[in-house]
Amino acid sequence: MAGNNPNIFNINDNEFNIIPKGLDPEQVKSFVGKLIEENGSLTAELSKLKEQAEHLESLKRLADTTIIEADKLAATLKEEAITKAKEESDSLLAKAEEKAKKVYEQIYRQLNTLKQQVNNLDKDFDFNTEGEKPAIEPVIPAAVKETPVRAKDDFMAKAVANSDIMESTTQELVIRDKEIELEILPPVDAVKITKIMDQLENASEVEVVELIPRPNHPVIIVYENKPNSLLDVLKKLSMVGKVNEIPASPNGSGIVRRKYEISLVASVVK
Repeated sequence: MAGNNPNIFNINDNEFNIIPKGLDPEQVKSFVGKLIEENGSLTAELSKLKEQAEHLESLKRLADTTIIEADKLAATLKEEAITKAKEESDSLLAKAEEKAKKVYEQIYRQLNTLKQQVNNLDKDFDFNTEGEKPAIEPVIPAAVKETPVRAKDDFMAKAVANSDIMESTTQELVIRDKEIELEILPPVDAVKITKIMDQLENASEVEVVELIPRPNHPVIIVYENKPNSLLDVLKKLSMVGKVNEIPASPNGSGIVRRKYEISLVASVVK
C-alpha cells in the first residue's frame, strides 16, 4: 500500500513509483496495455451484442411480414374458396334444373301424344257410330304367344292364365319378361324421379326404356340385362324408399310385364 509514501503515485488502485524523472515508464506501459486489452474485449463483446440485437430485430421484422402475408393469403384463399363453392353450387343447381326441365318436356310431349291419340280414337268412334251398325261377328280367341314357362307358379304364366283380355278381344298377348314397370307411388317429386332415372342409366344391370307420365303414378319402364338383378339395384338407389313387387297383368295393349311399386324417400325438413 502506498499510504502517504511520497515515492508512490496511485491511479484507480494502480500504484506507480515516482522516480526522479517522473512515473516508472514500464509500469505505465503495462497499465496502459491492460486498459487497451480490456477495451478491446469490451469492444468485441459490444459488437457481438449489436449483431445479436440486429439479428433479433431482423427476425422480428420477418415475423411481422410473415404474419401480414399469412393474413393476406388466408383472406385470398377464403375468397377463392367461397367463389369456387358458389360456382360449383350454381353449376349443380343449373344441371338439376336442366334435368328437371328435360323430364317435364318429355312428360309434356308424351301427354300431347296421348291427347292426340285420344282425339283420334274419339274421331274414329264418332265416325263408326254415324255409319251403319256393323254385323256382330263371333269372337274367336286369338292364339296366345308362346313363351317358355320357368315353373308352374311363374308369374308370367299366371298373368296369361288369369287374363280376361282373351275373352273380349282378338288382340294377341305380348309377354316381355325382361321388361319391368316401376310405378312411382305418390307423393311424386320430379327431381327425385330424375335422379332415379340417372342412377338406373348408370347401372350396368338394367337399361331405362321409357318414362310414362301417368297422373300421380308415373311409370318407368326398364330392361333387365342381368336376370333378377333389378330388386338389388333398386335397394341401392338413394331416392327409393320401399319396393314392392305386384302381380303382373296385361295392360290395355296386351303387353305383360313384371311390376314393382316404389315409394320415394321422404324429404328431410331442415
